[in-house]
Amino acid sequence: METLSFSHNVKIYECDRKKQLRLHCLFNLFQDIADTHADALGVGYEYCLSKSIGWVGANYHLKINRLPVWQEKFILTTWASGKTAVSGIRDFKAQTENGELLFFASSQWALISLTTLRPISVVKNLPGYVLHNERMIDTNFPPIPLPDRHDYETSFAVRYDDIDINDHVNNSVYPLWAAESVPHDFRKTHDISEMEIAFKKPALFDDNITVFTQTDDLTTIHKISSSTGQKDFARVRIFWK
Repeated sequence: METLSFSHNVKIYECDRKKQLRLHCLFNLFQDIADTHADALGVGYEYCLSKSIGWVGANYHLKINRLPVWQEKFILTTWASGKTAVSGIRDFKAQTENGELLFFASSQWALISLTTLRPISVVKNLPGYVLHNERMIDTNFPPIPLPDRHDYETSFAVRYDDIDINDHVNNSVYPLWAAESVPHDFRKTHDISEMEIAFKKPALFDDNITVFTQTDDLTTIHKISSSTGQKDFARVRIFWK
């Protein structure tokens, strides 16, 4: 099974004030279908735990033509599209039943030892890693620059609900933090067209977060770090329309 698809109807609780699919729900759907596909291939969460290995999110590159709205049905598809010595590449696409491409993404995941927390070989540890040779975004995930200046600073504590089964902040939360750090008046009149995310270090329940934001017309760059600046959790670049 090189690819996996499932259909999804946008629920009312998945909608924002514009009746569009919420950003964190989009990333949760990515995680859900990726986990389901890995299970179907015999290399899912339970298998990895049994081998004391795990996938850690490294990068996402997302492009949005438009977001589906309340009660709209779409087909979400995923596949493993490539690999490096210590990482895997996974792609996603969402289409309407008529074939309209709604949004799509490429992502990179590091394979680590849960004992040493160090990267390990994909080939040696997952020899049956099945690939479908198609990339939705032709990217090698170049570094995201740090903000040159801090036009906005948004600080808050990690919520208990942000923590997932791995006991750290879930990957779907960081893009939400970045998008929430721009002024509300801007958010009311603009939508995300493209987003790049580089995960650096997982945030924990006791961490206090500050998002440092630089705005340049329709591009924003975000550094998500501890309020003391000693921990760098993620960097995000968003292109708005």
